[in-house]
Amino acid sequence: MSWMQVLGIGAACWLLYQWVLFHITKRKLRHIPTVGSDGFITSYISAWKFMVNGHQMIQEGYEKYPGKAFKVPTLVTPNRWLIIVSGTKLVEDFRKATEEQLSFKNVAFELLHTDHLFGTANMRTEPYHIDVVRGPMTRGFPGRFDEIKEEIHESFSDLMPPSDDWTPYAIHSALIPIVCRTSNRLFVGLPLCRNPEYRRIQENLTIHIFAAANFLNVLPAFMRPLVGRLITKFPADNKRLQKHLGPLINERIAMDEANGRKWEGRPNDLISWLLDLVPPELKNLPDLTLRIISINIAAIHTTSITLSNTLFDLAPRQEYIEPLRKEVEEIIEEYGWTKEAMGRMRKLDSFIKESSRVSGLASLSVTRKSMTDYKLSDGTVLPAGFRVAVAAIPTHLDPSVYDDAAEFKGFRFAEKREGGEEFDHLRHQMVSLDPNFLFFGHGRPACPGRFFAVNEVKAMLAYILMNYDFKLPEDSKTPPSPHWFASNRSPNQFAKILFRKRQRA
Repeated sequence: MSWMQVLGIGAACWLLYQWVLFHITKRKLRHIPTVGSDGFITSYISAWKFMVNGHQMIQEGYEKYPGKAFKVPTLVTPNRWLIIVSGTKLVEDFRKATEEQLSFKNVAFELLHTDHLFGTANMRTEPYHIDVVRGPMTRGFPGRFDEIKEEIHESFSDLMPPSDDWTPYAIHSALIPIVCRTSNRLFVGLPLCRNPEYRRIQENLTIHIFAAANFLNVLPAFMRPLVGRLITKFPADNKRLQKHLGPLINERIAMDEANGRKWEGRPNDLISWLLDLVPPELKNLPDLTLRIISINIAAIHTTSITLSNTLFDLAPRQEYIEPLRKEVEEIIEEYGWTKEAMGRMRKLDSFIKESSRVSGLASLSVTRKSMTDYKLSDGTVLPAGFRVAVAAIPTHLDPSVYDDAAEFKGFRFAEKREGGEEFDHLRHQMVSLDPNFLFFGHGRPACPGRFFAVNEVKAMLAYILMNYDFKLPEDSKTPPSPHWFASNRSPNQFAKILFRKRQRA
């Protein structure tokens, strides 16, 4: 039998499998309306359209089926369908669901293909690093805020040195190394956070993992394990990072074994926090390096995009700069560079949250995998085995949810915090979870690192306001258009912002 015959038989078997899968899933989902086409061939056409215009298809479904479930054909889910819901009641149904009903862990590792790209299932089977971020890291970073501020200053001075002349920066690319340095000041400390090779590997891995995961998502499921192992840079980069992290981690383990975990001078950093919670069988250099990489990927990705979007929204709206500067300077003068000071910057917090409302990370949030048939409060059953999510950006831009939803109001949430309800001052913070603000998700699996990320973004933006003037080229009043891939939104990689040293009157 020739290779052509083998390939032909393989293709025929694959088509037969797809045809059977299509009809099985179609029967399971026949009660949920479709956006796009739902025929065997035409659904593939709609699935390709989703890769390019997914946010528009989600918006269409949100408007046609308000407060209900609908489905779209995709290339990125194992069974080729994605179920999307909207409305406060259904979002609350998602929040109330247990991990055994609607799983966050399963879908998180499925989306990033960690088994294939990281070369191990440990991240999925023992995700203790999530508890590290949610617990010790969130409690620990306020005590090191002076170091975070110092690294922000040193990073901007080195990588975006203030000049009397207007200097253009492709801002997202410029911020990635600054975020990496600042985050790693907390994670691994000096001098490693400033090591050029260490930083470069962490920065490149962040970009590589998301690009590789997106590529695997459009491949047939049976090809992903093999292709993932072929394209991943992770095992090699993990070994390179072990050379940098090995001395720190091995010394810390030895000191803990000799003195317990309370010895004088034990650093209050990510390495210590990981060692406090690591299962004994995973207390080794390769796995601990893996966790540090994973937390870096999340921190660099979320913080750099959020700060880039905020600057793209602030630069054309110069009328907000002086009120923000005034707030920052008054609070810093009284409280210094502390977490308490960041918490008192209500206008700054509001502007970042408003930017995140209109310029979020994705059209979808609260993504889960249905592990059982799960009945929503309106009677709709989500069949087991499907990826399900909430329409986020359409909710954020819904005039029935937000007054003047299409208008950018930088101090919208600062004004809401002055409301008459008992918890308004807390409810409308950037870090607070709300069924109508889904940037960080909703429920217990919501982004565990949001407290550190928001404070890092606020500190960086406060530093920029105090030390730089900035504007869009040609004094443009329109933020640059973002890039879309399926439902994911990212800042324009080529768009520039002009910076100069702040000119004081």
